[in-house]
Amino acid sequence: MKTSLLGALVLLSVVAGFGCQASSDDSAPPEASEDKLGLVTGRVDHAAIVELTTMMLVRTPTIAPPLDSALDPFNESDPFHINAGSFKDTFATNLGKFDAYDEKTDWTEAQTATWTSRIAAGNYLVVDTSKPCDFANPHTYLEIERAQLTGKDHETCGGRMPNEDALDVTLNFLMRGPAASVGDDDMITDGVNQATTRSAAKFPFLAEMNGL
Repeated sequence: MKTSLLGALVLLSVVAGFGCQASSDDSAPPEASEDKLGLVTGRVDHAAIVELTTMMLVRTPTIAPPLDSALDPFNESDPFHINAGSFKDTFATNLGKFDAYDEKTDWTEAQTATWTSRIAAGNYLVVDTSKPCDFANPHTYLEIERAQLTGKDHETCGGRMPNEDALDVTLNFLMRGPAASVGDDDMITDGVNQATTRSAAKFPFLAEMNGL
């Protein structure tokens, strides 16, 4: 019996060794490489408009945002070359819902058409490196986009600074229109103004771990 057990263990060792050798074979085809994440080859993430999909692209209210079928196709697209026709109507419908939150119409038809066409076709932020960025008091997020929609000249570099309260900016933009800001008397806030620990002012802009 001991001999049979020993023989079985040896056989299992040989099979396991062959499996390990096969899994580490350098001749594996490219589609089996570690670049294939979540069964999709391509981008994993990029710096773009905060909560764009989960706040504005959910088409089925009864389904939690991570399960909505509209999110993955949008997120998997090249952020500069998205098939706008697949998402524009949903963006427009949901923007109307946000605009109605304060029972006022803050978005004009022209602004709505311009913005929904823009985000349906491209999920990216515009940056102007010739303009100033105030790291200590960041207020650049969506500033260029808001200026374009209101016919004004932008004053900052745009983009998103690490310590900016981008979600508050997004909420005011959607609910109170492109002319509103987080600095006026009627601002909307989620009550969270910053991360537990602010980001460092130098690259790579990392903060100390919480609790240290």
